[in-house]
Amino acid sequence: MSTTTNQTNVQLWHYVCPDCGISDGETGYHGQTHMIYCEVCLEDAQHVKLKRWPVDHEPVDHE
Repeated sequence: MSTTTNQTNVQLWHYVCPDCGISDGETGYHGQTHMIYCEVCLEDAQHVKLKRWPVDHEPVDHE
């Protein structure tokens, strides 16, 4: 399954967690479509949604 943005299938995402700050730059891999919640926060039983943007787009403001 993939997510569609402006008629383009997006399968890989840059991401950052607004709570703990972990990002694809720190983990060394891009997020896949099914990756919605922060894996680090899930270990602490918190469901924090990642801020995501397509790999081929400019970064969004994380603050």
